[in-house]
Amino acid sequence: MTQASHDISLDADTEIAIRQNLTLVALGKRPADVALRVGRLLDVHTRTWLSDQEIVISGRRIAYVGNAGTWPGDVAKRVHEPDLAAVPGLGEVHKHIESSHLTPEWEAALVLPRGNTWTCEASHEFSNVNGARTLDFWLAARRAGSPLKIFPLPGSAVPPTGYEHGGGWLGYDEQRDFLRESLMVAGLDEVMDWPAVWNPDNPSYGRLWGMIRATFEQRGVVEGHAAGIRDMPTINAFAAAGLASDHEAWTLEEFWDKLSRGLFMSCARTRFPRS
Repeated sequence: MTQASHDISLDADTEIAIRQNLTLVALGKRPADVALRVGRLLDVHTRTWLSDQEIVISGRRIAYVGNAGTWPGDVAKRVHEPDLAAVPGLGEVHKHIESSHLTPEWEAALVLPRGNTWTCEASHEFSNVNGARTLDFWLAARRAGSPLKIFPLPGSAVPPTGYEHGGGWLGYDEQRDFLRESLMVAGLDEVMDWPAVWNPDNPSYGRLWGMIRATFEQRGVVEGHAAGIRDMPTINAFAAAGLASDHEAWTLEEFWDKLSRGLFMSCARTRFPRS
């Protein structure tokens, strides 16, 4: 088993053991593997550049970040790159690699050199072809050693509506099993069939709410897709349903209305007025 594949095999017991070790490494009570000292480091939380920083690594995780020389522990290897800057890996909270017709390893070759180290993959197209194998497909490259982390979100629109049929069908049992199989599964992909969410008479009502329930039970995130939803009652109902986000806002007013009702606005296609 490669180190990359070990990430996918994580369960709660393994994750706790890793974090218990990182805690002791950060305190300097256990040795680290590598200490990387760089000329500058970008703190994305405060949006500031920090000078002469040290990044202490244990296994595949970072245990400590701080001013050079402040970490109190022992380390197997020290690397000093005063002319280099360290920037945390960028990521995409919503993407359809499948729509580009690239397989995950070719996606990695394209985006990693540009700083994209992780992606939440919205698996609609592949899931509608072979829903039972969706995790196998998206995690295969990682298991083979690809450094790109792909967090699969099984598609909510499998099938897209209650009036369609395809090669995949996902409901409560399938979503529950996907979330239990790997901690890489972050939640439920964009819930976009709004009539099936609010209308109990819709033929997809039970299937879709079953997937939402399974996601809540496993503490996953339910992503939303609120294209065309702009009136206040519907925006509030969308948020009340537990749908956490939208990436389909087209105007500043729509963006603000959804944001102020608690929706996380990701990848918004906002059209700004011309000056």
